[in-house]
Amino acid sequence: MKKPVLYGALGVTAVLLAATVAAPKVIGSGVREATMNGVLELLPPETRSQLQITETRFDSGWFSSEGELDIRYLALADQENLAVKLLFDISHGPLLFTPDGTRLGLAYAEIVPSFNSAEFTQAMTELSVELPDVRIDMFADLDQSLRLTLSMDPFNYSDANAQVSFAGLNGSVQANPDLSAELQFNMGELHAAQPTTQMGLTIAGLDLQSTTQQMNDLLAPSMAMMAIPAISSQAPYAFNVRNISADSQVAPSPAGPQQIDIRQGFRIANIEADIPVASLNWTMEFNELRSDLIRSYYGMIAEIQNAINNNPSAGTNPVEEYAEEMVMIAVQNSLVFNNLVEANAFEGDHSIELRIDWRGMPDVTDLDSIEAIQILEVFGFDLTVSLDEAAIMRSPLADMVDPYVQQGYLRIDGGRILMDASLNDAELTVNGETVGLEQFL
Repeated sequence: MKKPVLYGALGVTAVLLAATVAAPKVIGSGVREATMNGVLELLPPETRSQLQITETRFDSGWFSSEGELDIRYLALADQENLAVKLLFDISHGPLLFTPDGTRLGLAYAEIVPSFNSAEFTQAMTELSVELPDVRIDMFADLDQSLRLTLSMDPFNYSDANAQVSFAGLNGSVQANPDLSAELQFNMGELHAAQPTTQMGLTIAGLDLQSTTQQMNDLLAPSMAMMAIPAISSQAPYAFNVRNISADSQVAPSPAGPQQIDIRQGFRIANIEADIPVASLNWTMEFNELRSDLIRSYYGMIAEIQNAINNNPSAGTNPVEEYAEEMVMIAVQNSLVFNNLVEANAFEGDHSIELRIDWRGMPDVTDLDSIEAIQILEVFGFDLTVSLDEAAIMRSPLADMVDPYVQQGYLRIDGGRILMDASLNDAELTVNGETVGLEQFL
């Protein structure tokens, strides 16, 4: 009885040993798809018109692989294309030894970037400071998710001509199997100065967060937030701006499945500079925006890039076709635009709010056939202006107030300069009074 048990134990041990030895090779067969090809799948097709990505090498081994991607940014203007090589040093799973410790996964890769650009090389040669290494890591989990991390160590440099102090940076992108993704980026304080001229710039840091339901689709539901505590300079122009933030959101529109809503906001809580503006808050929204309008725009950019690169012969111009398509989509379909600007200027609070409502002309097939009255029937707006009277009267706009008040375009109430204007169903109203449109046609 003992021998069968012994043979069975030896057999199980042999199978486990063979599986352990063979696992890296089995997993290695999918490493190329999970790492190098996986990175490419994260890029939206619309952005690839200006990116030329070529796999120049991939050598697969039992426990490790090496690969190389050549990435070129194709500039639209007459500028040198930016080229960078990404060298992948890939370790096969399932047992991976990473800088963060031992982990189970499909693959781990160190990615080493190297720039191949004459302008970049010259800039690095002229730069007397030696920059710290940039580290890029990739971890492919067993569930096919990818995590890219970026880090750069702090460094300081000082000589008679320049002073640089940088607190470092780190960032990460987590791409899930369904291509939803989360991005985080943090940069520490950066200070650069030139003692001989007293020129200098300080950025107190930067935080960026973003999520998307599908990373390779620019129009997928997503959000992003950015915050900068402060930016300041002493020369050549002295300024100090604090609490800078921006946010953006893309969401499906209730108006229809082929439409999206885009919202963007930008704020500066405090501005200390030789300008009359002390704070700014700007919010902009595009609602009921057709997704094919945006894709046509990127298609036009791709055709422009193709024309620059290939210098095609005379004939049908794809750029003009895309432009005509964009105009037709915009004319035929609805669009709502909201814009709100709030600012403290000349020591007073002001706001301007504008809403534009374009209801669309779905029956139009010939742009030349459109008449002005047809546009007025589907175009409307609401404008609200509220300005601090005392602040405006000590500004360069002071001389314009009284003439516009006399003409009825502005009114003064409770220390505020006000204007309410609207256009609906071809009827223009300003401060409650109907204004004939003939003078504007």
